[in-house]
Amino acid sequence: MSMRAAPAAHAAAPKAKTKAKQRYLRAKKERRKARKLAAPKRPGSAMDEKQDNNEAESSSSDEDDDESASAASDAPEEPTHIDATPLQPHVQDVREAQEAQNDTPATTGAPGDAMHVDASAEPALYRFPRPQKTIVADAAELAALGVPQGMDAAMVVDPALTRPVEETAQICGVEVSHAVKRQLDRLGISEWFAVQASVIPLLLQNPATRKLYMPYTPPRDICVSAPTGSGKTLAYTVPLIEALRARVVVRLRALILVPTRDLALQVFEMFEAVGRGSGLRVALATGSHSFKHEQAQLVGNLGTNESPEYTSLVDVLIATPGRLVDHISGTPGLSLEHLRFLVVDEADRLLGQSFQQWVSVLLDAIERSAPKTEPWTRDDMDTASSSVQKLLFSATLTRDPAKLGALKLRNPQYVSVGDGAMEERYAFPPLLHEHMVITDAASKVLHLIALLHDGPDPVRQALCFTKSVEAANRLVRLLTFFEECWAKETGSQALSVRFYSSDLSAQQRMQMLREFRTGSVDILVCSDLIARGIDLPEVRHVVSYDVPIEMAKYVHRVGRTARAGREGDAWTLVEEQEVFHFKQMLRRAGRLEHVESCSTADTERFMPSYKGALAQLARVYSQQHVH
Repeated sequence: MSMRAAPAAHAAAPKAKTKAKQRYLRAKKERRKARKLAAPKRPGSAMDEKQDNNEAESSSSDEDDDESASAASDAPEEPTHIDATPLQPHVQDVREAQEAQNDTPATTGAPGDAMHVDASAEPALYRFPRPQKTIVADAAELAALGVPQGMDAAMVVDPALTRPVEETAQICGVEVSHAVKRQLDRLGISEWFAVQASVIPLLLQNPATRKLYMPYTPPRDICVSAPTGSGKTLAYTVPLIEALRARVVVRLRALILVPTRDLALQVFEMFEAVGRGSGLRVALATGSHSFKHEQAQLVGNLGTNESPEYTSLVDVLIATPGRLVDHISGTPGLSLEHLRFLVVDEADRLLGQSFQQWVSVLLDAIERSAPKTEPWTRDDMDTASSSVQKLLFSATLTRDPAKLGALKLRNPQYVSVGDGAMEERYAFPPLLHEHMVITDAASKVLHLIALLHDGPDPVRQALCFTKSVEAANRLVRLLTFFEECWAKETGSQALSVRFYSSDLSAQQRMQMLREFRTGSVDILVCSDLIARGIDLPEVRHVVSYDVPIEMAKYVHRVGRTARAGREGDAWTLVEEQEVFHFKQMLRRAGRLEHVESCSTADTERFMPSYKGALAQLARVYSQQHVH
């Protein structure tokens, strides 16, 4: 028994503290006193004051206690309030706290007694808000959130609408000059299409809108959603020429932005043709020529190198966004001070890509050039603003408010050539016939060959789209080898299949397009580069060899045919594993019922020539691999 008690007695013996330990405890005591003096006096019960005194006594006796007692003195200085009330408690909460206080037995201050909680004390932890009923927003309100003002009330135009050019003044109240009418007649244009009959009056029917300087009554911006091939280029070319032909001094008054060099050249040719005799100077800035050469075309220097006096040499500038940014930052004397029109063609594509942050750079340049008045001469009724009118044209006008908001549109007027649905606007040519051919991956080329050679109306004058430049190049080689083998086997003339891509120079692309227009080229295989804005009225068929992954690409592909009031066919070769996703994409766009599912004739008769073409293609690629 004594042996068991000895260790206990030995453990209870006080342990001598080192000098370092003593210094630590004294510093701890001083810190605790300093905190209590600095802390504001908290209203509390007598129990709190008693506990504070007990803590002070406990702290003062730390130097004489053992190590376990000093560890106990590290306990929290203030009791934690578990059920504290909020800053502005509910009456019911206070009543409940008081009742709980009355039900609690009086404390004796002993260490094991329950802690007293005062409902009126300042809380240390705040109670979470009480559960509230979730408010469910109306579906119609949610659908309207983020829709730019005016888009839900767009001017909807029947795509079949046409107006004779000669009767423009009587129908639309717009008088087109005799010079423009003469050039339109020379081009064979005798009537306005729907987009032209709706947009031209908006820009010209008010005589005030023809003014070149409108700082106090700035015009409304216009956003147009219309099918590809519906005449959007002419819809803004004619109004710009009519408005600018009255100018006296050459200034940069119209800026047209397009995504590709080919489209820029097409717009340039349209201005040259319709504006012949107007005296307007039109220039291109697309990177086709050197930067210095373009600078010499845009800006002239009437002074000397020491004291330059710059002047604009063009009235209309057609540019790609990246090249425009280069000229804004690197061409001395290029001023947007007199800019009257800003046209963004293929707006959805340009707004979806940064192009060196062209939107912010361009808008900053326009704002710097805007008319300014001194603060002491400024009048609330007489505040000048920019005269620039922004015109947006696209086949898929985006509803993304962030993209449209980046352009800072001014009270925009929306025009939709189509059904005006509230979903993202996809506009299709009215005379377009759409077909879907379902096939397995191994037989896809054979089904394409069947389209080219079978049926009463075999596919000719066709654009064939692939997913990449490499796929287009490989398909052209395979079709070329097949046509050679098929011509030898049947004695027929081989079809001319050519490859069109961004890897070609601008001169090569223009030469190829001329050959396609004249019928020297039967099939033009290309990537999606050509699907944007290139005007080829001779296209009778469009073949999507690779299924487009998004609806916007499908719209721009099929929009290459059925242009300018002509009929056209669009064929999509869909692999079996792609059928579900392709149909789902069409269904979401409300286009599935317009696409006819069909099949090609027997492809067995093409197998000998097809196998010969595959063998030649294999030899070509094996030789390239060796070298």
